[in-house]
Amino acid sequence: MRKCIVILLCVFAFFQANAQFFDNTLVKVRPLKFFLNPNVGLEKPLCSMVSLTSEVAYRQFENFFDGRPKESMWLDTDEPYICNASKIHFNGAEVAFGARLYLITFPNKYLEGYYWIAPFGMYYETIIDYSHSWANDVQIYDYGRSYYEGINYPYYRSNVNVDNLSILILLGYQYNFMNTLSVDLNFGARYYCISTERRRVISTNLAYDDVNENDIYKYNNRHWQIAGRFTIGYYIRYDWMKKRNGK
Repeated sequence: MRKCIVILLCVFAFFQANAQFFDNTLVKVRPLKFFLNPNVGLEKPLCSMVSLTSEVAYRQFENFFDGRPKESMWLDTDEPYICNASKIHFNGAEVAFGARLYLITFPNKYLEGYYWIAPFGMYYETIIDYSHSWANDVQIYDYGRSYYEGINYPYYRSNVNVDNLSILILLGYQYNFMNTLSVDLNFGARYYCISTERRRVISTNLAYDDVNENDIYKYNNRHWQIAGRFTIGYYIRYDWMKKRNGK
């Protein structure tokens, strides 16, 4: 919670210091992920039909299989090997940049006559997203040897880094409320053109002569995934009553 408050205060101070640049800009958050993964995004209109988007986020999650079999996984025996797979806590950061083309816009009485009209309506968006996450001193188990020898000891210990570079293709709609608030919904697909897990061995059992300290293992997993986002935003207009004609 404290991290979220600090981030919001820093963002507010940054906007105040750069008021002219951020005028006519939407500031957004993904509320469903904010408290677990604090995030903030911007949408800067270039004209009434095109805008640029960006987002930064802090990532934390538990989603790593360390080599021990899941409960009731069967090996080549008549008995299941019972063991609960542990999840490893990851930390990381994510940054994304995109561009939107608004396909359909609808008149709104709150927008009529303003010297700049922010894009609202149906849009197509392409986003390039990069994330880096890490976990230190992870125990990797050799569950096969553990099963036959009746001992649950680690095969080796390593630092794990996960890098993902993906492209999102989205179709969405952005609602405008009184030229101040926005609600943004989109849906589409994500392709992980780079999805790499990198393990660097920091220690190993003496019984293993095929794994050495500082050995590096890499695993790639390029794949498609369904994508969708829900965001809410605030439209920054320091002189929002100013008309195009200067009145």
